[in-house]
Amino acid sequence: MATPTWERIDARRLARSHLDEPAPSARVLDVTRDILGVHAQLTTGAILALSARVEGVTRATVDDLLWRQRALVKGNTIRGTLHLQTPGDFALWKSAYEPRWRTQQWLAWQELTPADAERLREAVLGVLDEPKTREEIGRAVGGAFGKRIAEDSWGHLLSPANDSFCHGPPRGRRVTFVRADVWLPGFRHVDRLDAVQQLVDRYVATYGPVERPEFEHWLAAPLPAGIELPDAGDFPAGRPRGVHLLGHYDVYVIACHPRDRLIPEQRERIFLKGAGPNPTLLVDGLVAGTWSRKGEQISVEPFRPLTAEQVEELEREQERVLAALA
Repeated sequence: MATPTWERIDARRLARSHLDEPAPSARVLDVTRDILGVHAQLTTGAILALSARVEGVTRATVDDLLWRQRALVKGNTIRGTLHLQTPGDFALWKSAYEPRWRTQQWLAWQELTPADAERLREAVLGVLDEPKTREEIGRAVGGAFGKRIAEDSWGHLLSPANDSFCHGPPRGRRVTFVRADVWLPGFRHVDRLDAVQQLVDRYVATYGPVERPEFEHWLAAPLPAGIELPDAGDFPAGRPRGVHLLGHYDVYVIACHPRDRLIPEQRERIFLKGAGPNPTLLVDGLVAGTWSRKGEQISVEPFRPLTAEQVEELEREQERVLAALA
């Protein structure tokens, strides 16, 4: 198969990320699945990621899908960070990683024996029959473990149960957790290697081509033996186009490699001191600037001058961002 041009690669990535043309609102779950979830460490980031790809998505849309319909689920998945996933994909991600809490390094860090960690896992899952805050989990577990859970804002002692719970509805600024098989009827773990291969295949279909080290960087874990990166397939003729304002940690910026190609200049402003990506101006599939919002004001800093047509698209994007976050 002939090596595709970067122009074709960028065009396909935009199309399969639903950034070339917004999908109708009825396809919000399909889009979430196609892009392998949306980063949700910041709620605004998840809202902006979906609104950039699906018509009419707002904060209310996301809240309804999460807490009323339960058609999306929030939890730690890719790289152990918070994402919104469809329930089926949530189960794949919860099956894909080897449990770090069973390593000697983690046990020593938390001053636990393997038996302690197993008991802790059962105790936490035993009280998550309904959404509970971290403090409520600690009180329900009781004893020394419960005290540590309640006092640790990072939630380290919840790690042994992490593969089997998700987030419940927040109470103001307080996060709640609930067992996934309670919140999502039908939730179950699957074979780890099968889960990883499914996710690899789908990543390549949306964000490929990719080299193995690049994929493992995105996954934040080595691929298990026996897992292969598939061929990326065909790249139809097309030109990448469009101006987009992508929020913090947008999955397109995190997933597309090589980074030097995606961010041809001023990369340090996107991945500031190893963090990020910061809110990003995307022009024709490549990073071309940064932006920020303060109230109803959006400030954009392009890395190079925009054309008159691109300026018009940018103005529409600013309107979309403000409407989504209203």
